[in-house]
Parts: sequence; C-alpha cells; structure tokens
Amino acid sequence: MHCTGISIARLGARRLLYLRQAAAWTPSFQSPESAQIPSQPPRTQAYDLGKYACAGIHSSAIPLAGVVKPFPLAQTGEGIKECELVQWFVSEGDTIEAFDRLCEIQSDKATLEITSSLSGKVVKLHFEAGAMVQVGENLVSIETDEEAGDGDSDAGPAPSAASPAAHSSPEDPAPPSATPSRVLTSPAVRHLARQHSLDLAQVRASGPGGRLTKADVQAHLDSLSAAATSTVAADVAAAVPTTEAAAVRQAVPEQRGTGGDAAAGRIPAAGAGTTAGAGGGTTTVPLRGFRKAMVKSMAAAGAVPHFHFCEEVQMDALVALRALLRTEAVLGGAKLTYMPFFIKAAALALEQFPLVNSSLSPDQASILQHGAKNIGIAVATAHGLAVPNIKNVESKSIVEIAAELARLQAAAAANQLRPEDIRGGTFTLSNIGMVGGTYATPLVNPPEVAIMALGKMQSVPRFAPDGRSVVPQSILNISLGADHRVVDGAMLAGFAQAWRRYVEIPGKLLLEMR
Repeated sequence: MHCTGISIARLGARRLLYLRQAAAWTPSFQSPESAQIPSQPPRTQAYDLGKYACAGIHSSAIPLAGVVKPFPLAQTGEGIKECELVQWFVSEGDTIEAFDRLCEIQSDKATLEITSSLSGKVVKLHFEAGAMVQVGENLVSIETDEEAGDGDSDAGPAPSAASPAAHSSPEDPAPPSATPSRVLTSPAVRHLARQHSLDLAQVRASGPGGRLTKADVQAHLDSLSAAATSTVAADVAAAVPTTEAAAVRQAVPEQRGTGGDAAAGRIPAAGAGTTAGAGGGTTTVPLRGFRKAMVKSMAAAGAVPHFHFCEEVQMDALVALRALLRTEAVLGGAKLTYMPFFIKAAALALEQFPLVNSSLSPDQASILQHGAKNIGIAVATAHGLAVPNIKNVESKSIVEIAAELARLQAAAAANQLRPEDIRGGTFTLSNIGMVGGTYATPLVNPPEVAIMALGKMQSVPRFAPDGRSVVPQSILNISLGADHRVVDGAMLAGFAQAWRRYVEIPGKLLLEMR
C-alpha cells in the first residue's frame, strides 16, 4: 500500500512491527502540516504508524515505546556462586547513564562495584541491601531505548580485568568530561583510580577513541613522586592494624611486640546487630564475605596433614637496625615496622627452599613450584579475616614492601580489597604479636603448603657468649605449619633456620638485595 507516495516498507522492520500490533488502523489522508504527533505519549501506547507514513513524516521522528531490560549479576570470580548486596547507589525511578554505579556487592573474596552499560530509567530493584544474590539472577530492570542498547555490552563488576564476568564495558567512544564518571574507561580502571584517590580527568588517555586504559593509569601513578607515595603509606600504616586481632587494640593492655603492625585485641564481632538479646537468647549470624571464605578455607585446611615446627629468634640486631633506619628520609615519613623485614627474609629463605613456596596440583599427581614469592599477610577487618598478599617480594626493597603493606592494610580496613589483592598467595605470615602468647599451631592457607605465625617479642634472660654471665635479650617466638604431603620436617626446619639467620643478622639482607 502506498499513501501519498510514501511506502510503509520504508518504516523499517521494527517500526512495522508496531504497526502490526496496533489495535486498529485506518489510513487518513492529510497533509504533513495537519498531522499531529504526540509530544510525549505513554511509553506503552501502540502508535498508528500508518498515519505518520501517509502524512509523509519520517519514521525516525515517531516516538517509540521503551524496552525494559534485565540486568543480571555477572560471574565475579572463579567459583563464586552468590554475592551479598551491600548497598544500592540508585533508586527506582532514577535516570541513569552508561557507566553509572548501580550497586556494591560483597563476594567471599572481595568487594566489588557494579556499573551499568545502559542509559535509561531504573524500573525495579529486585533485591534489598543485605540480600544474597545468586549469579545470573536479575539485579535491576532498566527501561531503555532498544536501539541504543543493542550495540552495547552489559557492564560487569569493577574489580579487575582478570575477573571473569558476563558483562563487559561498551566499546563505543563517548566524550570525556571533567568528572571521573564521564571519562571513557572500564570499571576496573575506575576501581584502580579510586584505590589511589586519582582523578581520571588528570590522566592522559592513549586508547582507541580517547579511551583510558589501565596502562595509562599505571603510568600516571609511576610518575608520582616516591616521597608523596611514602607519606600516604605512613598515614595509613599508623592507623590500620595488620594481624588477626588488631582491630580493638585498646581492649587489652599494651605489651611489647614485634612492631606497630602487631595484633593487640580481640577479633571483631561478626557484624553490627549480631549480639544476643537481653534474655540471653541465641542469635543467628549469616556467614558472608571474608567470614564465609574463612569457613571454606579452614575446612579445606582441616583435610591437610600438618606438620609443625617452633623456634625462637634473637631480635637485638634487628631492633637496633630499625631504630637506626626509622627516621631515614627515604621513608618519606612512613612508619617502618618489623614486618617488612620479616616479609623480605621470608622471600629470601623461600629462594633456598622452593618446595615451601609451592602447591599441590588438584589431582595430587604433581607439585607446582612458584617462581614469584607472593607473601600473604593476615589482616583483621570488621568483615572477617582477610589474607591479601604482596606480589613478587623477591624483587622489592624494604621501602617498597612497607608501602605496599600499608596500601593493603588500608584497603582491608575500608573493605576495598580487590580480587587480585587476594589471589595468588604462595606463603603466609600471621603476626599475633601483642595479643600475647609465644607459640601457635597455624593452619596453612590452601592451596599454599606453609605458614608462619609470629609470637610476641619479649625481653628474657639469656647466657652471654662467654657462657657465664646472664644478659637480657629480645626474643621472638615463631611457629610454622606445613602440608606434610609436600614439605617434610627437615625441609621446614631448614627454611626456619634460613629465615632466622636473616632476622638475627639483618646485614645478610643487604648481601642478597636486588
């Protein structure tokens, strides 16, 4: 059918579908001037497209109904089946743009932010804050223009490019602006910028279409002065504990320990509002986030045949060295504790005993020896015990280790650890420090095969080298646990002795520093 020479076929297949769905259609032959187009009809209205066609009006000028699209929870990491919805950043009825934040979720590995790939209106939030959401379940429904959304890929969580996700960032370029949320980049890059309090608008983009890449942000961070980085690290190091029980240091009397990052308090409670009622009843506290991860990890560790070894370490030389270096300008005012020395000594000792830095293959048919020395540090948080790790310690200096340790402490305290901060550990240090106690029986953190627990440092009487007089010495007690399927007793004892020598004679660290 032709009306005033305008073919309905020119409307296009999708608009013709609306024509077919119209309840009734009677062509009206009128001039273009007399045709009236509703300025803002209801979105669910079916339009008489034939009337517009006969009037000579192009189909692109006809208002169309919006399409409500589901936005499911993507896979946020290997083995993750569900996540806790921590908070919403939007409400029903809000108008959003692509890359706007939708919500924050907590898996048993990390806290992630979900961003939108769609521009439109939030129609319905399908879960309330605090709910557990299964991977693949619809988080939110968004009303959007179907054509605008057809070319976009759904946006996934923002932790890391390495995180498997069903959504990816749109590739269509968009003009950048002065605000970080308008800069064209991926959620992972935004997350990296937030970790360093970086304004993305100040970073030069080198990607296609002006897209900002992770390499651009990393290059910008590398250009910052080392002194400024050290100062930031000092601020967070002074405020954040580093071990399992450091969250309530004021709860126990201060004792002498192995540094400002030692533990001193009880492990935080499972969360706000979880205490028993006045009648002494039982309160059920759901296991979520890091606490849920700890249940899984320790259940796996319970199946590992453990061997334990204990030793004491004379700390006088390291105490004197730290006192000498703690005010050095290279630290930029950062607080120097004993922990960076312990971490570096562990990496050097692992070089001599590579099996201690390994893991058992899933089929238990081979041993995987890891070249990188990724040393994990047990960190107490209000959300449970986290074990982030410092990557490639073998190639880092004491100052670099101290700065990275401070960053991980701050991220853990703010519940902002990234998945890559947790993944890939090869050996763990657990510093019970000022909590008290001398020895422990630590369990490995699978798939790692060894762990070291550091007791409190105390001044005790010991015989002097002459064997006659008694002198006070600073003694640190250590306890090691290992997977006896991979590490035998002699090997674990040898590793402990190598670590002890680096700590007792810290000058040896200089001989092997790279």
